[in-house]
Amino acid sequence: MTRYTEFLNNGFQELGYDTEVWAPKNILAKYSNHKTIKKWLRYVDTFVCFPFIIKRNSKKQPTNTLYVLIDQSLGMWMPFIEKKIHVVHCHDFIALKSALGRIPENKTSWSGKQYQNLIFNGFSKAKNFLCISKNTENELLTFLKKKPDHITQIYNALDPLFKPGNTIASRNLVSEYLKTDVRNGYLLHVGGGDFYKNKKGVIALYDQWRNSTNKVLPLLLVGSAPNQEIKTLYEASPFKKDIHFLIRVENYILLNAYQGASLFLFPSLAEGFGWPIAEAMACACPVITTNTAPMNEVGGNAAIYIEPCITPNNIKPWASKAAKVVDTTLNLSDDKLLSLRKTGLEQVKKFDGESILIEIESFYKSIITS
Repeated sequence: MTRYTEFLNNGFQELGYDTEVWAPKNILAKYSNHKTIKKWLRYVDTFVCFPFIIKRNSKKQPTNTLYVLIDQSLGMWMPFIEKKIHVVHCHDFIALKSALGRIPENKTSWSGKQYQNLIFNGFSKAKNFLCISKNTENELLTFLKKKPDHITQIYNALDPLFKPGNTIASRNLVSEYLKTDVRNGYLLHVGGGDFYKNKKGVIALYDQWRNSTNKVLPLLLVGSAPNQEIKTLYEASPFKKDIHFLIRVENYILLNAYQGASLFLFPSLAEGFGWPIAEAMACACPVITTNTAPMNEVGGNAAIYIEPCITPNNIKPWASKAAKVVDTTLNLSDDKLLSLRKTGLEQVKKFDGESILIEIESFYKSIITS
């Protein structure tokens, strides 16, 4: 969300608009270093102090000011801008669906359910919405009781950082970073620790592929530190010496990891958009991802698809089937691989930042003028 906020804020300033970013600040929390006390003071800063800041600041704004909730998860602030010109950006409803019991593998606590209810009651009062994928738009419409005054779908903008590079140089750099030789290539996954990223599916898929081939390509997992479940799967893997965790790496490492990868694996169970798919394709890296929205929205005809893992507790049959797709892709001819890479580079033109900013500007104008 920080990157998305910066994209909109900086982009609209460059277009000549006056913009301000409002967010809760550590007003009281800065006075304590005690972990528990600091946590509760942050709650006071967020839910008591910040509403006063919104009210105070909004009184100073022109009547044609557009108030943008950068994510529907900020819906608790909707009552403060409900009667003003506003728009809510919607990214994904995974947390809300989990709270409603629609994702049984991701249980939500009582307090989590109350929090999601607070968010939903807030953003459902909004009249204008911008969704980052068709899938998100369709899900939003199932939640709302009335049709919005304005609603549109505009994809996320891809960071121009991601672009093709020198494969050999990238593999050398990643090898140096890992202190392990990956110059012959590797499989790559990028994602956090959330259940829907299906990181355990990635490890299961890798194990099944290694069991069925004579090739020895390492697996690089870029993202947050592994949780206990992932650590257990890692320890149980007969190929764990070839599985490497790259935790919270800097952007230049991430870029080179994409540029040097033989194949990018992204068997996600759900997403709002699926940034890594677009990032990998922009780096001319072949992509295997899940054949369900929004992954197949982002991948288009440039990705290779596997079926979703619909039974996470019985993952082996899925992994065995998906491993065959991995092996087939790794054995594509040079011509077919080149064609796949070119198709990916064409696909990511849909996510060009300048074009997307103009689309958003046009939508914002339609809200203000109406």
